[in-house]
Amino acid sequence: MAAPAYTPVATNPFTGGFPSSDEASAAASSAASFGLGYLQKLREERLSSLRPVGEFFDRNRFSMPSGFANVTSRFNYNLNYFQGNYLLMFLAITAYSLITNFLLMFSVAFVVGGMYFINRIPPEGIRIGPNTYQAGQLKTILIGISVILFFFSSTIGTVFWIVGASAVTILGHAAVMQEGVEGEFASVV
Repeated sequence: MAAPAYTPVATNPFTGGFPSSDEASAAASSAASFGLGYLQKLREERLSSLRPVGEFFDRNRFSMPSGFANVTSRFNYNLNYFQGNYLLMFLAITAYSLITNFLLMFSVAFVVGGMYFINRIPPEGIRIGPNTYQAGQLKTILIGISVILFFFSSTIGTVFWIVGASAVTILGHAAVMQEGVEGEFASVV
């Protein structure tokens, strides 16, 4: 059997092994670049189309639609034109639901923290008392505890509330906001 293409790095604080500063910075930079790369991509693609608050809440452009054709026309225009603003509305509603449901926020933090520490366990496992646990075993335990925590924190109800509240606010705004003047010129050209 061939040797692995990587060299395992002892990162278990319980066994006293820590990576060297070069190894730790390389691992941290690769993990950070993945997370930061995703956030940078999100910012460049979605949030670059943010419209000013004055334009997003322009009271002169609010009016009731005259019919179904008018509503679909407004949906097509506004959902594309204000997509960055709608994404921020969705994120704000999600953050509000997490802040107001402390048990759900604790459950999410527990899962994220648990996965962070489990991913830092070396291949030989971690020794707790007389037993040695592999990362796969600890992930199974974490999943079992997480299912119970998410059940008691009413995760399904919160997800439906986020979807419903987002749909009502976003689609409501898109339906009552008239298309901009540039939308009429784009259909002519």
